[in-house]
Amino acid sequence: MSNSTTTQGAASLGHSVVISPHLEFRADIEGLRALAIVLVVACHAGIPWLQGGFIGVDVFFVLSGYLISGLLIKEVNATGKINLLDFYSRRLKRLLPALLAMTIGTILLGIVILAPFEQQPQASTVRWVPYWITNFIFSFAELNYFAADAKTNLFLHTWSLAVEEQFYLIWPVLIFALYKGIKLSKKFSFERIITEYFIVIFLLFLLLCVFLSYVKPLWGFYLMPSRGWQFALGALTYVISTHGIATYSDVSRAHADVTKVYSLTSWAGLILIVSGSLFLNDRMAYPGFYALIPSFGAAFLIFSGSSLKLAVVSRILSSSPMQFIGKISYSWYLWHWPILVLGNAFYAESGFLYQLILVIISILFAVITMAFVETPLRNNQILIQRPAFTVALALVLMMGGYWIGSSWQYKSEGWANSPEQFIYGQIRRNIPVIYPMGCDSGHLNSIVRLCNFGDKGSDKTAVLFGDSVGAQWFPGLVGPLLEQNWRLVVLTKSSCPMVDEPWFYPRIGEEYTVCSDWRNTSLQVLKDLEPDIIFMGSAAEYGFTPLQWQNGTQGIIDELTESVGKIYLIPGSYRLPFDGPGCLARKEWQHPALSGLYECSTVAGSFLDESLFTALSNAANEYENVGILDLNPLICPDNQCAAKLGGKIVYRDYQHIATSFVDSISSEIIATIEDVQFNPAPISQENLLP
Repeated sequence: MSNSTTTQGAASLGHSVVISPHLEFRADIEGLRALAIVLVVACHAGIPWLQGGFIGVDVFFVLSGYLISGLLIKEVNATGKINLLDFYSRRLKRLLPALLAMTIGTILLGIVILAPFEQQPQASTVRWVPYWITNFIFSFAELNYFAADAKTNLFLHTWSLAVEEQFYLIWPVLIFALYKGIKLSKKFSFERIITEYFIVIFLLFLLLCVFLSYVKPLWGFYLMPSRGWQFALGALTYVISTHGIATYSDVSRAHADVTKVYSLTSWAGLILIVSGSLFLNDRMAYPGFYALIPSFGAAFLIFSGSSLKLAVVSRILSSSPMQFIGKISYSWYLWHWPILVLGNAFYAESGFLYQLILVIISILFAVITMAFVETPLRNNQILIQRPAFTVALALVLMMGGYWIGSSWQYKSEGWANSPEQFIYGQIRRNIPVIYPMGCDSGHLNSIVRLCNFGDKGSDKTAVLFGDSVGAQWFPGLVGPLLEQNWRLVVLTKSSCPMVDEPWFYPRIGEEYTVCSDWRNTSLQVLKDLEPDIIFMGSAAEYGFTPLQWQNGTQGIIDELTESVGKIYLIPGSYRLPFDGPGCLARKEWQHPALSGLYECSTVAGSFLDESLFTALSNAANEYENVGILDLNPLICPDNQCAAKLGGKIVYRDYQHIATSFVDSISSEIIATIEDVQFNPAPISQENLLP
């Protein structure tokens, strides 16, 4: 470890913090920053065994609390004050230029690669990036970090930058106010009170975080107060590690017992971070108590690195490759996410090699940004010597960033409404009429809503029972059924699988108990209704094992089979590895040299679809009145799924079928229904539609 008193660009999330010349450079901290950014990038690039790599953000928060608190405590002890203007100018000078460079670069790439209707939500978000408030935008817009729709937002990663900047805004004021209060009282030691203060902040904000993680998960994840305990933990680590250094003389600190403590602490910290990245996942109420794992891992590693005799782990973190990655970590964090999102939007059917290429491209962007934006402006003497000018210039640049984002939003709206592009944005809203009618139960309540179509007095009743993927078949059923004097009852709830298994819903960040309550009530309603037919369908992407699909489906059938004539199980529709309308719109929008590089089609089905079909078949084979209604061959003929088929747009996103297409194949749907075979033989009953 270097003991020189050089200026260090200390990063939180790559979120770099310029340390005072009086704060010692720590190569192991630079390496810890490198470890954190590698975990984040690996997770976002889809490395399956590092699904918990998002914990790198927690490491950055602890690092930020350590570095900023150390800087402020040293300054206030040395000078009796905190120069807020100088503090904020250093933060802005270090963070804003690279952020704006990434923002403008991403906008330009987005205009070239994304279709206009895809650009609109991006432009709506980017306006707020320069003001560091996107964490509020995502929180109140209910954009869950782990949900599928969040993975297409080019600026999702800026939420953590916003959290840190909000921390930078209030932390120096709080520390200085505490210092002045203690000095005025002349009764207490600043070191003692500041330690107790950090402990109180840690405990209070941890309890708030845990509470919100279960009651208001998005607030718990995105908002700074819920993350404040991690910054306080970093601050406590600074106080404890500094106290430790003061307690032991250089000789005693080299003693074997003391060295062993530091060594064990370093290994414990590494194990906590690595195990968190391996075993934590998006199906947990995060951060909650789970975030203690990587946070204490970071604290242990920081503490162990304060020893003069570095442990093995600290020496690894201090190695040259880790120093290089740590140095570019802020720019790499800025660029990695938009490069991955845009790269996967351009070519979705990608494997490991393609993801690796995208990661390398993001590193190149980071190196360029570091060399031509970060370093020159960080060392610019005019900005260093004139903090008031730096702050004023930063405010002007922030307003300029907002104006650029607003201009992009205005332009993208015009492009999206052009005759060539309008149809692709419109198909997004091509949904069954049951939604505007209020038939589908939303995710906030368990109210069961029955929608009736046809003659309520009919002696033939069919029920459509399922989630949004099951509900998509409504247009293909309602016309033919009503023509044959059937009554059709719709009983659906989006994102609620027709499987008797608990499910963690990433969108809300908790187990979807509302779904279970709705499903149980619906089963009782169906038993009382005693329909002739039930069409039951769910999406395939719920993360259930084949055994859970089979047993959970049988749990539903067991409740219904005695009260129903026939039950048709509809497997989830095959999914595209890309957004269907988006792909078609991009081919129309992009230059032919780009759009000619890919087709909006893919091979039908996957291992997930095959295992689901087998599980449903196994479940159906246990009953005489249950059969499999596989409609996938109608949307993906010849084992090929295309965004457009026979001149018609098939998908309204990556998995839901457009209402107009379903309506166009209604006769084929009915023919498929009548061909369904039951086990051991079709029960004695007339065909569905004679």
